[in-house]
Amino acid sequence: MRNNKGKSIILVILTILILVLIGFLIYEIVYVDIFGIINKESSIEIDANVLVKTNSVSSPEIAQNIYANQEYTDLSNLYNEGQGYDSSGYKYYYDQLDEYGKIIYDSFEQNKENMKSGTYTIDFGTQFSDLLNSENGENILNEAFQSAWNAYTYDNTDIFYIDVEKLTLTTRTMSNLGIHNVEISHGSNTSYLKRDFQNPEVLNGKLNLLEAMRKEIARQLEGYSDYEKVREVHNWLIENIDYDTNLEAMEPYSISGALTEGKAVCEGYARSFKYILDELNIPCALVSGTATNSNGDTESHAWNYVQLDGKWYGVDVTWDDPIILGNGYVSEETYYRYFLKGSNTFMQTHKEDGYLSQNSMEFTFPSLNEEDY
Repeated sequence: MRNNKGKSIILVILTILILVLIGFLIYEIVYVDIFGIINKESSIEIDANVLVKTNSVSSPEIAQNIYANQEYTDLSNLYNEGQGYDSSGYKYYYDQLDEYGKIIYDSFEQNKENMKSGTYTIDFGTQFSDLLNSENGENILNEAFQSAWNAYTYDNTDIFYIDVEKLTLTTRTMSNLGIHNVEISHGSNTSYLKRDFQNPEVLNGKLNLLEAMRKEIARQLEGYSDYEKVREVHNWLIENIDYDTNLEAMEPYSISGALTEGKAVCEGYARSFKYILDELNIPCALVSGTATNSNGDTESHAWNYVQLDGKWYGVDVTWDDPIILGNGYVSEETYYRYFLKGSNTFMQTHKEDGYLSQNSMEFTFPSLNEEDY
């Protein structure tokens, strides 16, 4: 008995030691990957006809480790449960919606915190009854819903945790009275949140981290001109994000993958650029379409238009992030090849597409200034 008891105590001690070791390793991984903010060694550009970037271009003036300030190591202080935070920015697409689309967009915005539950139902009551009683009313409402969602997620790039395919627009009609109750809910799905954000602590932690990140960047850029802010954010993103060729990131299309995992595709770059510029109060629009690289390959792509001094210019952060082909360097000209370009330059390789998805209205984009900045 005593012998078995001794063995049991040893097993307990070994188990505790193993758990402590595992916990330490997890802490180290999270701390390095998230709070270390990516030790950049390589970068990728879709236009793969350039040499590797070295220090030939000066590093961004924004500190590489934005968590050097102790107040940002405790993210719990940045989020007040139930109150949320102000993530509003430049809203280019909202104004293009029809009256029905604006009602739906407003409902998303007003219920932003509620929708983080993944099960909250937005109830419109009977306010769409007149539309649904009119000719082609159902199709108009469906298009308004899709268009509103597109506009909302293009204007608000921090909505990365909702799976729109699990959002259900439901209409309940009362027999022959012509009364229609409309709601948006999770329908037959358990939740309309993406799988990786079902846990409220995980979701809020991710949002806290992202909000802390852009606020610290804004703090470090106080006193800069708008042009300098745009340049430094452009450079900082290039230095801290790798093009996710193999889609290794959990969220490569969003600010989550780009800013907390350091890996993204073009949409992740473009959304991150807007996300930070929104905090800096610089008008910035997310744009999508196709682009043709120097090899003659055309593919779907995303980029940004930025307004400076009352004029709009194109910025493609993704294509300003070069690919490693071997030893070499990238000139400043290459580093800023797609930075604040006018239509005469930018439209040679980029083609807009205002249909952001199927069953949506066609959106228009800001008109670029003809000449480069």
